[in-house]
Amino acid sequence: MGGGDDDDGGDEVPENTVLVGPDNNFVFEPDSLTVSPGTEVTWEWESDTHNVVVENQPEDADWPGTEGGENQFYDTGYSYSYTFETPGTYEYYCSPHRAQGMTGEIIVEE
Repeated sequence: MGGGDDDDGGDEVPENTVLVGPDNNFVFEPDSLTVSPGTEVTWEWESDTHNVVVENQPEDADWPGTEGGENQFYDTGYSYSYTFETPGTYEYYCSPHRAQGMTGEIIVEE
């Protein structure tokens, strides 16, 4: 039964990239990403009015999320990158769409 749409579609996501609001859905895609320390992760906006707000992170980490905190939003075409150095789990959300379940996590492990 065919169905290889997930593998051979034209929407190949670059490694260590999180799509923000793809197809106008209130999601981060993928919503969980595991990387090694020293890896740069990039969020690419595919719809409007989103942000990346840090909810939890390892005690000795200092990931700020997108500039402006919960009250600053970004639109299609915006891109944000951060290099994760400290092992652990980083949980984040989009403040205007948190109630719709727009949350994600980055897991940094050796």
